Amino acid sequence: MFWLLYLTLPVYAGAQAASHVAPKHGFLAGLGVLIAVMIAVLVPQTAFLLWLSAVVDRRRKANPEKGPARTTVESADVPMPEKTGARARFRQLIVYGEENGRHAATRLVYDLLLKMVAEHQVVEQGHGETDTSMVSARELADDLAELQPDDVLVVFRSHDNAWVGFRCGNDSFRFRHRAVGKVICTIIYPARGGGGYDITFEFRAPRNDRSSAARGHIAQYELPFANEARHVSALTSAFGEIADMLDAKFVCQQYADV
Repeated sequence: MFWLLYLTLPVYAGAQAASHVAPKHGFLAGLGVLIAVMIAVLVPQTAFLLWLSAVVDRRRKANPEKGPARTTVESADVPMPEKTGARARFRQLIVYGEENGRHAATRLVYDLLLKMVAEHQVVEQGHGETDTSMVSARELADDLAELQPDDVLVVFRSHDNAWVGFRCGNDSFRFRHRAVGKVICTIIYPARGGGGYDITFEFRAPRNDRSSAARGHIAQYELPFANEARHVSALTSAFGEIADMLDAKFVCQQYADV
């Protein structure tokens, strides 16, 4: 079928030209015109199809299919909806799309969040069951039948809306609620470059400090393990939940690394 369609235009154009030449100059002249016109049409037609194929191939590489990623993230099969504890609401998040390496990746994300927030906000840190944690290990254990505590990132908001924060394993930190105004995930799909995944926090100024120096603070870092679709899906889902718990706007933008 492809070859039939491929040759239809050249044959038709050549036949039309030959039908005008052959009656006046003979069969051989008409045949020569037929061949010449077919070649003249085939060359640009072939060049156009090759160019179109290259464009489609580049776009496919720059925007890989995302369908299988969600299946991988959900394969842990651990339903973890928002929960209400004694002191805070909280959500438990999977930030890495496969079991192997999840502990190290979760700890990396926690440390990165602590670094980003501590650059621009007053942070209280704690270890174990302290006031800072806001969520107890017993409250978390109810949903961790199939996952280790260190494999899950916890984001929480206190019932009085004074604090938000994170917990990973026995470590936790908290900071002022509504300090973060926007969470931006930038997915950079590999094309000519290697791709990447950037996280940006834009901070709000405190209500009692509206000076220009207190506005527009931004923290941005790149996560080193997010070049595969399953990790991109897990991170994007997790940071969407984080933005919601922090009462921040969530933005997800995508680019090709060209």
